Amino acid sequence: MNALHEERRSTGPLIAFIDLLFLLVAFLVLVLFFMKTEKTEAQVELETVQQRLATVEKEKSAIEAAISKLSPLVEQFALQERKEIQKRRAMAAREIRRKQRPTVRLNYRIEADGRIRFEDKFYSIEQFRDQVVERLRASNWLGFHAFAAPETPFGVVVRYRRRLLKGAGEFDTYWDNLTRKKTGVPQ
Repeated sequence: MNALHEERRSTGPLIAFIDLLFLLVAFLVLVLFFMKTEKTEAQVELETVQQRLATVEKEKSAIEAAISKLSPLVEQFALQERKEIQKRRAMAAREIRRKQRPTVRLNYRIEADGRIRFEDKFYSIEQFRDQVVERLRASNWLGFHAFAAPETPFGVVVRYRRRLLKGAGEFDTYWDNLTRKKTGVPQ
């Protein structure tokens, strides 16, 4: 008997095909693995960015709250700064006006009886203010220098000085108990 001849097949191309399929499957598994890894990394990075964004938003709201609380203080500071600048300008303008006008030193003596002695004449406070001070004040800055004997009450001197000064940048000084030798002012 003749047995049917078995057909033999070559297994070489089949093995190559199986190897190729295995390599293809391995490649796809590696691609899936790397894609999953990248997706996980992207999710972690996204969560980190979201946390940072939330922190920035909280800080932004905290900064806005602080700015809203500080804005009245800043406005008040700016107002004070403007007032200070205006005050400096006014003082500079006054100093310029003061330098343009001569300063006259007005030496007078307050007597114990309440009269004012100026250039060997005696005046009441009103007469002295009207006849001497206002006349000189029209074109000069005045430097008041009051002298008084020890027996003159200090309150009288203060009242007289307050009546004479106008507060227009004038200045005054007061010496008590000075002798003629030291000041050169007649007694």
